[in-house]
Amino acid sequence: MSYSFTFDLSKLSQTLFKDIAELSEKGKVPKKIGDMARNLVKRFNVNKITGLPVGDSITVIEDIINIHIKNSLFKERFLKTSKRALFLPHCCRKFMDARCKADFDLETSTYTCNHCSEDCVINQATKLGKKENYDVYILPGASCVRKIIQKNAYEGIVGVACTDELKLATNMLEQFNISSQGIPLLKNGCSETRFNFDTLLKIIKREKN
Repeated sequence: MSYSFTFDLSKLSQTLFKDIAELSEKGKVPKKIGDMARNLVKRFNVNKITGLPVGDSITVIEDIINIHIKNSLFKERFLKTSKRALFLPHCCRKFMDARCKADFDLETSTYTCNHCSEDCVINQATKLGKKENYDVYILPGASCVRKIIQKNAYEGIVGVACTDELKLATNMLEQFNISSQGIPLLKNGCSETRFNFDTLLKIIKREKN
């Protein structure tokens, strides 16, 4: 189920996300993740900067922590995979109307980027994925995931999505024994959503570091 609220974390200090990633990589996340999320919300003034109620702020940060923990757990398995796909959210497109020249594939219910706007993050992410030999899908929703993986023998998936959809997708991929790496949206909603491109770049090129 999607969040009942919208959020924009893009104005938060990048130190917050670096701290979460580093603690997850080192296995230093405490057992009580809720307490960690509550402390981070307070330390980085998440509710004040975003305008979210404290409870919603804690929920989002807790979900992001869980995503990073999953990434850390699946990292070694993911690096051993060969056939991979990149799932991108269509709501991150620069245009959500006819100005976007992406084709819609009825078979997979996904979009294919036609590179109409150089400054579109989906265009940039698609080029990056294809350069690194990923099959790239632009999804209108997480419901497309099952259809795609049932038709293709992917071993690894990198997914960009809202944190709650990443949780659902990761659980589904585990059932198919597919290793995944998730990148949460920093801004959710139905359009003009955002994610950290540098995080995507780091994950896709991680094996070369």
